[in-house]
Amino acid sequence: MIDNKNIAFFPGLNALRFFAALSVIIGHIELIKFIMGVDNISHFYERLNFGGHGVYFFFVLSGFLITYLLLKEKNHTKSISLKKFYLRRIFRIWPLYYLILILGFFVLTHIHIIDFPYFKRHLESNFYNNLWLYLLILPNVAFSIYPAVPHIGQSWSIGVEEQFYLFWPVLVKKSKQILRLITWSFTLLCIFKVIIFLVSIKYPHTHWILYIKKYVAMSKFESMMIGAWGAYIFYENKKKLLSIIYNQWIFYFSILLFLPLNYYLFNTSLQNGIHIVISFMFLVIILNVSTNKSCRVNLSNKVLDYLGQISYGLYMYHLMIIPFVVFVFKTYFSYNGSGIINNILVYSFSILFSVVISSFSYHFIEKYFLGIKRKFEVH
Repeated sequence: MIDNKNIAFFPGLNALRFFAALSVIIGHIELIKFIMGVDNISHFYERLNFGGHGVYFFFVLSGFLITYLLLKEKNHTKSISLKKFYLRRIFRIWPLYYLILILGFFVLTHIHIIDFPYFKRHLESNFYNNLWLYLLILPNVAFSIYPAVPHIGQSWSIGVEEQFYLFWPVLVKKSKQILRLITWSFTLLCIFKVIIFLVSIKYPHTHWILYIKKYVAMSKFESMMIGAWGAYIFYENKKKLLSIIYNQWIFYFSILLFLPLNYYLFNTSLQNGIHIVISFMFLVIILNVSTNKSCRVNLSNKVLDYLGQISYGLYMYHLMIIPFVVFVFKTYFSYNGSGIINNILVYSFSILFSVVISSFSYHFIEKYFLGIKRKFEVH
């Protein structure tokens, strides 16, 4: 019998991490093709929200895992060591984040074979404002005000997660009613977002309101709260709710419907809130794959597990690699974005090189800091 309060490892989650990172890579391949002036289907991918779904999945997964570990620590030790929590996050996130920052601001901007004039022009005119915000791990704030920094714009989601980690462990530590905490946090957050959205409609030309709206829109804390709900339901073994989540029809519908749902609600009044429904679908997928012994989808194998281990690198490096691959094919093979074989090669090399670079980074950079991180784990 499973002891829901003492899980050390959730099987299948590494595979899900990889698939989430892969969806972001696939979405960005078409976006880079668009930016580099070759034929693309980026509008179709935008309607499906391929890249966005990968990020939302990471948010739900983060909320689930972080909350589960916090509940587990609080139950075992009667408290939560905030110092150890933040040190674990620092050694996991910061080394690669700051390496990417250095490459993005001081190295890749001087490599002129791959040129993004619009983004580079804005980076040059707002260089130090962007730099200070990135140094403070506020890339999402920078992205709310300025165009994305070339090759590292994807790091906005790291800012969202780090800002979530600032307050969530503190609230969980102090709260005596975890379910109430999650429910009220989710509700108040959604109300606040609706207010910001309505204010932005009333004052559509006020820059600072639009900046706040964009920051709030990117900060999908509500997706993390949904993950937290899942952690509570599983940790406390809420059997009635779990029986609904473990229903195979609900599981398969969650897998099959989240892309069509986004496609058909694109540019409708429901678009701003559809990620909430999709986040619940992602929670169903996470709980079934990692905790439901009756689930027929088994993602536990060595290859997917390894690719999940290096998924942080896949997410952080791929926007440096895709432009290079497209540039090479465009320059030396007359690639214009069309042709099945050429697109298969562009996709394959983009993914392959991302895996190779991320694997190198994992073994020679990240693994050292992961060893330090383990010293602050609570057992």
